[in-house]
Amino acid sequence: MLCEFTKLLYPKDIRAVMPGSFMIALYRPCERIMDSGGHLLEQIKAVGYCLPIAEDLRYDMHGKWCKSAKHGMQYEVETYDEVVVPTKNGIVAYLSSGQVKGIGKVLAERIYDAFGENALEILDKEPEKLLAINGISKSKLKKITESYLANRAARDVVAFLIPYGITANRAVKLYKEYKNRTMEIVKNHPYQLCEMAGVGFSTADKIAKSMGFTDLSTERVDAALLYTLTEAEMCGHVCMDKHKFIQSCLKLLQAPGLTEEMVANRAVRLIHSHQLVCYRDMVYRTETHSAENSLAHLISGHIEDISKGCVFDLDKEIDETEKSLGLTFAAEQREAIKTALTNSLSIITGGPGTGKTMIQKALLKIYRRIHPFASVCCCAPTGRAARRLEQSTGFPASTIHKALGLYASEDGKYSDAQNIDADLVLVDEVSMLDTYLAGKLFKSIDAGTQIVLIGDADQLPSVGPGAVLSEMILSSCVPVVRLDKVFRQKNGSRIAINAKLIRHGNVGLEYGEDFRFIDSPGIAQSAKTIGELFAEEVDKYGLDNVALLTPYRQKTETGVNALNVLLQETINPPDASKPQAMFGKKLFRVGDKVMQVKNHEDVNNGDVGYIRKILGDGGDMSVYVDFGDGRIKEYDSADLEMLDLGYASTVHKSQGSEYNSVIINLQCAHSVMLTRPLIYTAITRGKDNVIIVGERRALCIAIKRTDTERRGTCLAKRLKEIQNQT
Repeated sequence: MLCEFTKLLYPKDIRAVMPGSFMIALYRPCERIMDSGGHLLEQIKAVGYCLPIAEDLRYDMHGKWCKSAKHGMQYEVETYDEVVVPTKNGIVAYLSSGQVKGIGKVLAERIYDAFGENALEILDKEPEKLLAINGISKSKLKKITESYLANRAARDVVAFLIPYGITANRAVKLYKEYKNRTMEIVKNHPYQLCEMAGVGFSTADKIAKSMGFTDLSTERVDAALLYTLTEAEMCGHVCMDKHKFIQSCLKLLQAPGLTEEMVANRAVRLIHSHQLVCYRDMVYRTETHSAENSLAHLISGHIEDISKGCVFDLDKEIDETEKSLGLTFAAEQREAIKTALTNSLSIITGGPGTGKTMIQKALLKIYRRIHPFASVCCCAPTGRAARRLEQSTGFPASTIHKALGLYASEDGKYSDAQNIDADLVLVDEVSMLDTYLAGKLFKSIDAGTQIVLIGDADQLPSVGPGAVLSEMILSSCVPVVRLDKVFRQKNGSRIAINAKLIRHGNVGLEYGEDFRFIDSPGIAQSAKTIGELFAEEVDKYGLDNVALLTPYRQKTETGVNALNVLLQETINPPDASKPQAMFGKKLFRVGDKVMQVKNHEDVNNGDVGYIRKILGDGGDMSVYVDFGDGRIKEYDSADLEMLDLGYASTVHKSQGSEYNSVIINLQCAHSVMLTRPLIYTAITRGKDNVIIVGERRALCIAIKRTDTERRGTCLAKRLKEIQNQT
């Protein structure tokens, strides 16, 4: 059926249309279409996903008529094609319809003025010619051509998958990965979709069942086994106990006819086909097993006592450093410096107030004095932690990703790491290292290079799979110095004192001006209180130096998403002089603090920046974010999925950062998330001031809760095994 768009019925606001949205719209037929009574139809009500809504454009729609008791006769759209009229209006309408990312009406008109009726042919065959048009850079051309080609070629894929809950953007990415094989894979091997991030087992299962796969099909069981491990990895586990693994898989499958024995037999087959690996009653995906095993060997290769070759009097060097810094080191602090300087690999661990920062400064000063021509590399997992390391030591520091030359592609996968050419590598906030990043780091450091790892083992473990710092300490194979003594600061800071109390499970915290608890049992009242406190703290310390932390992203008015909207209106209210950009339900405006939520190029998940400019509108929009360190990134309307508002964040996202003032929301409604490492990590983000808002019972639950599941990893066992063999 040929038709033209006339009116959007649902959603009522075009700004509410998201990729994959269900829509209702009115269309005007461009051919004679009769109803069942033989009357000529002047308009048609169409329903479907991601309906076309560009005016001055014809669509060839394919679907079926259906009659609703409530809404009458409707046309259910399954697929459609744009019928581009070879006129200026037709071509401009198609290019600016939103189907081609990066092209708005103004740019579409420029393209037509340059190439006339050949504009689409140029996009197909010679897109590089568009570089001659004002407003099109090489990066923008890449986005335009990728969007144009993908949307044309992937249209059938998008139309088929959207009813199953896969967004149009995700469907296009599937097409990019599988090309012309996409539909064949979707229909004949649907469980293969689980291999792609963003497509869960339930979605693939729904598609598979519509294709005729049964509950007991071997393809289904195999996919569930692999997905069970993938899901565990998303929760931080590298592996699973084999009995729990089978039970979890059975729970996922929900098939009464399946037994433990049947699922276990399929698991054995996957082991034989090298898709799964079993080690000490633990089950891995082959990729994660290889990563952990490789990491263990890399770490072991760096363990070496070099004290015999040390010809310098370290006690004398430490004494001189004490004089120059105007302080006196405690015995455990002196031990930490000596251990770092006399071993090829060492760990210094301790909480806030135990002197880790001063130890870093001292050992680097001594190392430079002993080895004046040696090269030093200082790095940390986050940009904020790297800047803090550089400020405290006086040595240049960068993120680990930058030191390794890691850049993330569109799917979040990293490039190969480059070697770190240094004689000494000092890494801060090591608790954030997951198995994969740690593997890349150790692989990039040559034998003979000294490595000093510094971190707090009591913090939350890494977001990614593994518990590298804790496992290295647990192995007893790596020299470790634990800093436990808290040195009370001159101003009597209670943050470090309370951190130690929490670490030992003591709920009798010290309160005062720098560490406050505000009782607020109601969630709505808590949100109001938090908003007022945040504004006050920002006035005192500045927006960049205040953090609002909460356990949940969604769920309640005190979840990250809701608080970000509240704080945006408080800190950066709308103004005619501030351009805005919409992505789905997310609103961004100039001046907003934002957080990257996906690794991409040299911007990492968790990096925080500020929106400096918003240019254009619709599909031709550009948002410029300043992440510091000279990194100013341009985002088009499609790229905005990689950004969230950054006024509030989860405790997990705050790791590696330090702020003058930290506000923490704790409610009993969050009890499933409340753990000792979480509250410990939250309060240790504060440097000068910590304010907890919520219920005292929630704080007690968090401090006392030690029954949290230990991460599935065998790194410590592997290290011991390798060391025993040498």
